[in-house]
Amino acid sequence: MEKISPGQIHLADQRGFTKSNTLRRYSNFNYGDYFNKHRTPFGRLEVWNDEMLAGGNSTTVTVKNSCWIVLIPVTGEVLLKRLNGDIRLIDVGEVFVGYAIAGEVLELANLYKSDWINYLYLQLKDNKDVNVPRDEVFKFDFAGRQNELIDLVPGCRNHPFRLHLGVFGGRKDALYQLQSKSLFYGFVLAGAFELQGRLMHERDGLALWELEEADLEALSNNAVIVILEMLQ
Repeated sequence: MEKISPGQIHLADQRGFTKSNTLRRYSNFNYGDYFNKHRTPFGRLEVWNDEMLAGGNSTTVTVKNSCWIVLIPVTGEVLLKRLNGDIRLIDVGEVFVGYAIAGEVLELANLYKSDWINYLYLQLKDNKDVNVPRDEVFKFDFAGRQNELIDLVPGCRNHPFRLHLGVFGGRKDALYQLQSKSLFYGFVLAGAFELQGRLMHERDGLALWELEEADLEALSNNAVIVILEMLQ
């Protein structure tokens, strides 16, 4: 019998939800006014927000603790303005990774006049002081690479995490090998998967620990999954 690794499912319909005329924010972990005793940070991962921003509008994020920030556009482009004056336009097929210091205010903007955009916003704390690294944008392309996990952010001495994303056809599977002493977080962007013995639907998240590898199988066509591996 396959051993089921310990874990916690974050169901899409149980996420924190913030709504205004210009912003729709779903939070997998405690954020802003949302608090749930079962949604405390998972290792380094403090924020996993699934956000939609109306055309011609912006929102701000105040960083409470120094951390890594990750932006993944799902639909449309995200304009990011940093405190140091740096401005980045991040498009679908790109991932932004940067480091923000405590107290920094980030501005996220939608330059489209009327169309909403959707993006994932992540914060990962660092367990030690780091030399503030340069912001980076990693590009990826799914053309000819269906049914595999694309390495978006390679784990290295500059990044205490790895990020993968894959588009799978129905009944296609993959095996993810973790580094030693790592934590695993999976998030289904579209479709449905069976991930390490758990059934997961669109926008469900899954935290796993005490495992060396994770197996996944797509249960629908064009199913999309994001995988975050973090060093402890």
